[in-house]
Amino acid sequence: MKEKIFGKKRVIAITLICIIMVLTIGVPTAIYFSDSNDSETVQTLSKLGSRGEEVRQIQVKLKELGYYNATVDGVYGSRTRDAVIAFQRSKGLTADGIAGSKTLSALGIGVSQTISQLGSRGEQVRQIQTKLKSLGFYNAAVDGIYGARTRDAVIAFQKSKGLTADGIAGPKTLSALGIGGDGASSNNSAYNKSDVNLLAKVISAEARGESYTGQVAVGAVILNRVAHASFPDTISGVIYQPGAFTCVYDSNWNEPVAASATRAAQDCMNGQDPTGGAIYYYNPAKTTNAWMKSRPITITIGSHIFCK
Repeated sequence: MKEKIFGKKRVIAITLICIIMVLTIGVPTAIYFSDSNDSETVQTLSKLGSRGEEVRQIQVKLKELGYYNATVDGVYGSRTRDAVIAFQRSKGLTADGIAGSKTLSALGIGVSQTISQLGSRGEQVRQIQTKLKSLGFYNAAVDGIYGARTRDAVIAFQKSKGLTADGIAGPKTLSALGIGGDGASSNNSAYNKSDVNLLAKVISAEARGESYTGQVAVGAVILNRVAHASFPDTISGVIYQPGAFTCVYDSNWNEPVAASATRAAQDCMNGQDPTGGAIYYYNPAKTTNAWMKSRPITITIGSHIFCK
């Protein structure tokens, strides 16, 4: 009888200890694994909480396809995840909300083309490390892996050049490092197909009805902003900067992209700039902004005045 009572007490005691441990330590946090083969353990997975240029590219593409209606901010939040899931379902992919290699491929975003950032690897990363090492910013092995040391070296370099110190080697940073050649070839090498398509889309929407030169001019302003210290470091960042281009929010944005706009985008990236380095433009018949009208004018093309 004593043994039975002792046995019951032991069970109760063990149960109480378990309860106390759970209340004290807490329930272990669930670790999320994707059950798909859409794996990129080598590269940075764009998933909830991630941020950077790759995320911005994903948001831009999803927005173009009608899956994402929020702000393009480069932050992989719940709205981005939900948009990815909806896109994955439409393509018959595993709907896990993680933009792995299959999802990126379906979106038309080449993993090898993404801007160098934490987790990336390849020849471009090796070039960045080599250049940073020669300049005294990077003291680790040149292994082609964009790890924390490479990111920190990029941040230090960006600070020394007055660039946005985000640790992402975008077009401005690559240009400052001297990677990608000089002049037009350098500009073109810094962009990928998604950039061309997005630039063509905004040219088509902003310069509808303008001459071909007028279309090239609008694209040139966007690229001039990318290269300017006062604006975001990427095409998508410039285009989706709040209040920068109203066409992003009106009906023109969903109109088919004109073939001439695609050619104009490519010509811009090859170095054509009929504006003389303008970073602003406006239609005097539609603009009442006194500050804009006070800017130094570089040229007038069609209905647009271009200025600095």
